Amino acid sequence: MNQRSLNARYYNRGAMHRERPVAEDTEREVVINRAIEVIGDKEEAMRWLGMPVRALGYATPISRLNDRDGQTAVLDVLDQLEHGVF
Repeated sequence: MNQRSLNARYYNRGAMHRERPVAEDTEREVVINRAIEVIGDKEEAMRWLGMPVRALGYATPISRLNDRDGQTAVLDVLDQLEHGVF
């Protein structure tokens, strides 16, 4: 993949300017890997993905991964967790 394509797939987000996938390109695996990265443990991340989350209207994160809007919402919650917003 050329550099222009790579640049088109990612954008800077928030004060930390962390690169993260654009909602259109986000797949379930990317979100799950991000959860593991933020939480720090695969087993705990999988447990979190299956628990209702207030910021998602008490939906489970895993149930929100079927569409781009849901994936983006889960990534937003993970960003907030990473920065201590909750």
